[in-house]
Amino acid sequence: MAICKNCGVELGEGIERCPLCEPSDDSAGRMASPADLFRLSRLQNARQLYEIIMLLLISGVIITTAIDAAFGKGMGWSLLTTTCLGYLIALVSGFWFLRKKPYYMISATALFTLLFLWFIDLLTGETEWFFRMACPLVLSGAILSSAVIYFNSFSRYRGLNLLATILVAVALFVLTTEYLTDRLRSSEFTPSWSLVAAASLVIIAMIFIFIHYRLKRGHSLGRMFHI
Repeated sequence: MAICKNCGVELGEGIERCPLCEPSDDSAGRMASPADLFRLSRLQNARQLYEIIMLLLISGVIITTAIDAAFGKGMGWSLLTTTCLGYLIALVSGFWFLRKKPYYMISATALFTLLFLWFIDLLTGETEWFFRMACPLVLSGAILSSAVIYFNSFSRYRGLNLLATILVAVALFVLTTEYLTDRLRSSEFTPSWSLVAAASLVIIAMIFIFIHYRLKRGHSLGRMFHI
């Protein structure tokens, strides 16, 4: 049985072109099918879900503000809840409107997160952790996420190599987290748990890369693992 060298899919008898990598050209000018209607309904359902989430979050902001104003005679605890709900509103809206522009979505998410943490910092009166911990952690997460998308944009077939890139990014994020935590607590970096976690993630990523390129060359997983 033949195997596609691009995506690793096993082809049936008598099939020379992979239906995933080389689709047929008869899609242009064809009539709408039930699958097209299903895709349209999925988009409509997603839009309706977004509108319902926005309605619930905005209602939460109005209700908590009204309760605090009526019983607390001002704005007290509702500032914290309103800030959290406002962050969720901005985050969900960013995902919805920028879902086809990943770099803009990552930048918007990082900006909303920084503003949210900065406002929480003002409300709690703790100013040190934002600049020394929260801000570098959010920026490193945004940079690593953008790097994952950038490096995988060069790959024609995204499979286990995408998972491997994500695992390497998570390993770097774990090391960054312990570094920032140690610098905040004792001003000294003594890596311990992050090294074990990062090494484990890198090993798994290497296994994924090995399997991915074996499949890309047309090898079968059954022959590879003697299944």
